[in-house]
This record gives sequence, structure tokens and C-alpha cells, in this order.
Amino acid sequence: MGILAAAGFELLIGAAVGIIIFIIGLFLKQIIVFDSIALGVIAGFAAHSILHVHTVPAIVIGIVVFGALLWQQTTKAGFWIIAIMLSILWGFIFGIVAWSVTEHNLFWTYCIWIAGALVILLLHLWSRKNMDI
Repeated sequence: MGILAAAGFELLIGAAVGIIIFIIGLFLKQIIVFDSIALGVIAGFAAHSILHVHTVPAIVIGIVVFGALLWQQTTKAGFWIIAIMLSILWGFIFGIVAWSVTEHNLFWTYCIWIAGALVILLLHLWSRKNMDI
């Protein structure tokens, strides 16, 4: 019985590692799709939790936001607007992490924010090239 439990636990760990690697790969290679999925999920949760929308319309709202963002990023103007805004947002998130790690040092916070935003913008450009838009 212990062997069966150990095998199940090993399978569970392998599945978790596979999901984590998939998410990291999606973030690095197809950040356009990753951002669309993330913002669609956030919109659905916000509609359900904050606006108290029923579950089914909240899911529909998330799917519509996902589709709209994905479609908008295939247009030239939409890509640049969303890529710049989300790059600044991701850079800000990295800056907040740097701020907490460096004990509130603003120099490193701003450096990491700018570097993070540039790296994410480059990932958006690479993802756009990979999608052949």
C-alpha cells in the first residue's frame, strides 16, 4: 500500500512540475497568449467577486476579455498599446519585488522596474514574431 501511495505522490509531483514548466514556457515564448489568459482570468474573478456577477456570466466575461485582448494584440496599434502597458505593469511588479528584497532601496527598485519593462517588451516583440502577425 505504501508503494502505491508513493507512486501516486510521485505522479502528483511530476504533474505539478510539468504544469509549472508549461506556464514558464508559455510566459517566455508566448507572452501575448499568457497575458491574455491572465487578464481574462482576472476579469472573470473580478466580475464574480467584486461585482457579484453570477458564475456563468463571469466565465463568459473572462472568455470575452481573453478573446478581445488576443485579437487586439494581432493589430499593429493594439499590439503596441497593450505591449507597452503590460510591459510597464510587469516591470512594476518586478520593481515591487526588488523594493521588498532590497529593504526599500529606491535606486534598485527603479533599475529593476526599467530593466524588467524592457525585457518584457522584448518578450512581446519575440512572441509577435513567433506568432507571424
